[in-house]
Amino acid sequence: MELLSRSTKRLLVEMSIGIILYNLLLGVLAWVFLPRTSYPVWPVLWGLLAGAVGAVLMLIHMAVTTERALESQNESYASKTTIVQSLIRKVVLVAALMFCWRVFRVDLLAVVIGIMGMKAGAYLQPLIHKMFTKEEEMQAGAGKEEDGTELP
Repeated sequence: MELLSRSTKRLLVEMSIGIILYNLLLGVLAWVFLPRTSYPVWPVLWGLLAGAVGAVLMLIHMAVTTERALESQNESYASKTTIVQSLIRKVVLVAALMFCWRVFRVDLLAVVIGIMGMKAGAYLQPLIHKMFTKEEEMQAGAGKEEDGTELP
């Protein structure tokens, strides 16, 4: 049994790229603008990194939970499973936030803003999907004539 379907894996990759791009943009902005203020840069950068990692991990957990619930074909089980897993995900997120803040001294606001990259990943996913699809079509079409026959 496969953990995730191929289409779900592709969606996860596309959304993860969006999350990473969002956090990279925020990191560059922090690197450029924060030195001009008295606010420390490194805790913010580490917070954004922690937020990006957290967002990707939560995204994977949501995908696994959703596919498991769909495979069960039992509405009651699916409903209970998604609710319980959502609560577990939130508790783990708060625990991870506290751990990163206490141990690594990251900026908590930066972590939360980094996690919000999940929204950016969702909004950017159609664009990234379109870019990947065009690239695949170009690669597939590179070995064919205009009438569709294979080149030698």
